[in-house]
Amino acid sequence: MATTLRDAHGEALSTTDRTSLAAYDRALELFHGYRLDPLAVLMPALERDPGFVSGHLLMAGMVLGAFDGSLLGVAKASVDAAAAHASRANARETSLIGALGAWSGGDMLRGNQLLGRHLIDHPRDLFALQIAHASDLFLGHSFMLRDRVARSLARWSAEDEGYGYVLGMYAFGLEECNEYGRAEDIGRRAVELHPQDSWAVHAVAHVCEMQGRAADGIRWLKATQPDWATDCAMAVHNHWHLALAHMGAGELGAALTLYDSAVTPAPEAVALNLNDATALLWRLMLRGVDVSSRWQPLAARRAAQAAWGCNAFNDMHTVMTLAGAGDEVAAAAGIEAMAQARRYPGAHDWDVALQAAEGLQAFAEGRNARCVELLLPLIDASLPLGGSHAQRDLLHLTLIEAAGRAGDRALVRAMEDERAARKVPTRAVARTEEAIAA
Repeated sequence: MATTLRDAHGEALSTTDRTSLAAYDRALELFHGYRLDPLAVLMPALERDPGFVSGHLLMAGMVLGAFDGSLLGVAKASVDAAAAHASRANARETSLIGALGAWSGGDMLRGNQLLGRHLIDHPRDLFALQIAHASDLFLGHSFMLRDRVARSLARWSAEDEGYGYVLGMYAFGLEECNEYGRAEDIGRRAVELHPQDSWAVHAVAHVCEMQGRAADGIRWLKATQPDWATDCAMAVHNHWHLALAHMGAGELGAALTLYDSAVTPAPEAVALNLNDATALLWRLMLRGVDVSSRWQPLAARRAAQAAWGCNAFNDMHTVMTLAGAGDEVAAAAGIEAMAQARRYPGAHDWDVALQAAEGLQAFAEGRNARCVELLLPLIDASLPLGGSHAQRDLLHLTLIEAAGRAGDRALVRAMEDERAARKVPTRAVARTEEAIAA
């Protein structure tokens, strides 16, 4: 009888091919650290072993984790390839076929719900935990960013391979739930265990951003930069965080230099990279930096890569880019495409995204009072848009600038007072294993 092969975290795979297992484990390790290129590692194994169900599912999950609607067809093809060999799949793989099938079919919410059940049954499935965690972020499920990881955390120990990656996800979830002291402690511990864990690095960067600790954020990101700046899927996003830290320190020139050198889209950039580029240009524009020459090439790239109706967060950023470039016709067409997406069931709250996009378009067109009218109700109701608190903060910043231009000094004062109160730094407690386990 053939020996059941298991991945590096103990999950059974329906294959007897140790070469396939080795490729799977290597790709999985790269994926957990957001290193490049796990797809290139896995593809030869799938070509040689087309019945490798877990390999096809890993491929699908990694593609879905790019959150780029233009890639949904690629992910679905991988799920279909796994389903074609469902008769040899084990219970874990069968569960993942259902979850990733729903997501690749366009319903991220259903996929997320099925992954939630899957993780109750398979709490040490680190691959499933990572993609569920990522989908929680883009569905705006802030509490689940923390609590889904907490459900699995007790099943891991410091001796387990991959434990640091679990801590890195937990740190980000804690940060999004405003538990900044624990988030920073656990994020730093995760990086100690896995220095190349760029997700944990970014969790600590989020803490610094949300607490207004610009100098600490710059020091942290520069100290860890050798481990995430190259050959890393998080390189653009962490450079975006570094640019925000420089902006927080008043160093706008440094932020613009980072846009040109590390954030402006490369040929292989996916939608998430384009979002970071858009958001950084918009923030610089709000601060009075002339970025006009940079909007046009970014808008052309976004228009060519747009996949309207697949992801509300991405679509809002696409409208923002077109509006920033002054293409009122294309921005209006994008908003209409978002309005049409409301007709279809799926993961996103299109009403929130549509109102945000209309508000941003109004700002770009100089209709400041209308921008205030649209964005003010969203400031405390933007979670369904998805993304992090730091990413959605762009709406808050735009509202303040629009209010100032509209002459609403009372609103400017109120919003600035709110920000000042929210960003009072608190010192993290000492890093201890007790704090990590709490």
